[in-house]
Amino acid sequence: MDLGRSFAFPFRDPAWVPRLGVGALLELIPLLLALPLALGAFETREGTPRLLVMLVFPAVLGLASRWVQLGYLRRLAQAVLEDPAARLPRWDRFEQDLTEGLKLWLVTVALFLPALGVAAILVFLTLVAGVPALFWLPLLLVAAPLVVAITVYLPAALLTAIARRDLAAAFDVGSVWAVVARDGGLYLLGFVVAIAAEVLAQFGVLACCIGIFFTRFAAHCVTVHAFCCAYRGLTAAGPVPGGSGAGGPFGGQ
Repeated sequence: MDLGRSFAFPFRDPAWVPRLGVGALLELIPLLLALPLALGAFETREGTPRLLVMLVFPAVLGLASRWVQLGYLRRLAQAVLEDPAARLPRWDRFEQDLTEGLKLWLVTVALFLPALGVAAILVFLTLVAGVPALFWLPLLLVAAPLVVAITVYLPAALLTAIARRDLAAAFDVGSVWAVVARDGGLYLLGFVVAIAAEVLAQFGVLACCIGIFFTRFAAHCVTVHAFCCAYRGLTAAGPVPGGSGAGGPFGGQ
């Protein structure tokens, strides 16, 4: 996988400024709404209930913005899975991006639910056993490893679902891990690129602070490109196990 290609990917498109700019705006809008409302609630001293009510709308809009971003990144992933030299998609399908992004978000939540459920049960049992001071022990020994495992599993799961155009494929643990097992080092490289991109994105704060929203969305695009290239490499030897046939995960799209 060409690391330089992934880091340069968002900026190869001649229209990269407006396309990354829309993504940055979606990152920024919830904050722009929440801050004035929060400050207004504190100034009027109307209390926590009033503040919570006032923050409902920004919270909902924040989730919707995140879903639109996820839907856009899904289209980006589809394009890169087909062709690593693909360009940033146009922002011309907001309704579709909202719907598809919501679906991916729900899949992500569903994947993490078992870890959260196990953590909640173990903490409850610890409290019932009369040792509340040790509530952190099951979180550290059981819940934390589960969360790490799911975090490692998540990119491959979502890409499998996107490649097959079947959300249920994200829960086909055997098939997903079989793909990752072909070259764990290549898959790990995707995480290295993702972490590096997020670290570099923090320098966006130097651009009057607001630049960080631009660089963060650019980092999301870099991450998608890196994982898609890794996924293409992992599936190059043959179709995804349990996939849609000899054509591999890209057949029939």
